[in-house]
Amino acid sequence: MEKKYIQTKNLPKIFDLSRSFFTERMGTEFIEGIHYFIPPNSSKTKKAVLWEIEKVENWLKGNQADEEVIKLLNRK
Repeated sequence: MEKKYIQTKNLPKIFDLSRSFFTERMGTEFIEGIHYFIPPNSSKTKKAVLWEIEKVENWLKGNQADEEVIKLLNRK
């Protein structure tokens, strides 16, 4: 079974880019709820971040205008 989500620390294993490449773009180029999400967690100090591999791959390939992004852009 192929993974759909991956933690930030494991992104370099898949995409051969540094962890900081992704974390520096969080909230700007990578959008929470589209490219990544933070699952509910009771810990106040440590929050897991899961990335949707397919969405990140689409972004890296320049296929950014997927259906979800278009919906977000068209919201008023």
